[in-house]
This record gives sequence, structure tokens and C-alpha cells, in this order.
Amino acid sequence: MHPGQGPIGAKSPSSKLFPVATWRAVKIETQTFYIRSLTVQNVIMSLITAVIVGLLVRSIWKQKHHHAIAVVIWGLIALWFFNGPLWGFSAVTVSPEGLKVHYGFLSVFRNTSLPVDTHWKIYTYLGGIRRLKTLYFFELANHQCLKVQGQDQLEVLGALGTAIDSINGRPMGSVEERPVNK
Repeated sequence: MHPGQGPIGAKSPSSKLFPVATWRAVKIETQTFYIRSLTVQNVIMSLITAVIVGLLVRSIWKQKHHHAIAVVIWGLIALWFFNGPLWGFSAVTVSPEGLKVHYGFLSVFRNTSLPVDTHWKIYTYLGGIRRLKTLYFFELANHQCLKVQGQDQLEVLGALGTAIDSINGRPMGSVEERPVNK
């Protein structure tokens, strides 16, 4: 038997989280959880890249070197933004080989794979100008997802945590009910 798997009829180590009293040793399929639309995130990145490349080509074509330098600096700022702490991941692929975190195609330094036994936590966050909106975000190690709102999005975050728990055969995280504003 592999770690996290048991004989047929064995008690689940995380039976509080799963309503089923017994569990079977099954092969876990690869699942991708979309917290926010990865397509929309990539379209935003594509539009910004197209504008920057278009301005760069135009400034080189018209031989305006000062404009070309300014456009390159704006391109570096955009690259920093998409790889910085302000931009969260929008999808996670859960498989027995590991957890693959997807930020988007411009986040070349942030897209990463994490071990299967990575601990997770779902946080509640108060957002908006007056801090009246209840938002949620998922944290894997030191990676945070984009903040989401609504019960249906919270269920996606819970399903992601449940999938990580089921691969490991034990609870690997929890939900923090108290609002945390980091």
C-alpha cells in the first residue's frame, strides 16, 4: 500500500471532514481547480503585453530611443507586477506527483510545483473601502490565490482543500473563520 491509502473498510484518518465512514484504496486522478478564470488572467496579461510590444515597435520604427527606453521600463514594471506579491494564483492542479500552482503565462517566476504534503489554509478577509465585503483566499505554503467573494467560490476553495487532504489521507489544513487582513 502507498502512504495515505489503507485496506478496504479501514477508518478514514480524516473522518470528520468526509461523511463516508470507510474508504477504499483508489488511484487519485489529476484534478485542476479554477479559483478565478485562468483564461481571463492570461487575456489581461496578453493585452498588456500587446500594448507594450506595439509601443516598443512603434518607438523603434520612428527611431525614438527615449520612448523605447521608457516602454522597456514599463514592460519591466508589468513583469514585476505579475510576479510580485500583489498578484495571486488562479488555478491549482492536484495530483499524486504534487501541486502545480498556476499564476498565468507572464508570471514566469511564480508558476511552481509544490509537494503533495503542503499545508493549506483558507482565510476570511474583509475587503472594500469600508471593509464590509467578505472575501476569501486560499494559501499554500507562501503562495496566496486571488481573493474571491461568494459561497460558490468558497466551496471551490473547500473542494481544493479536500482534494489535498484525500491525496494525503489525513487533514493538511483548515479554515480560519476569523477575518485576517494581511
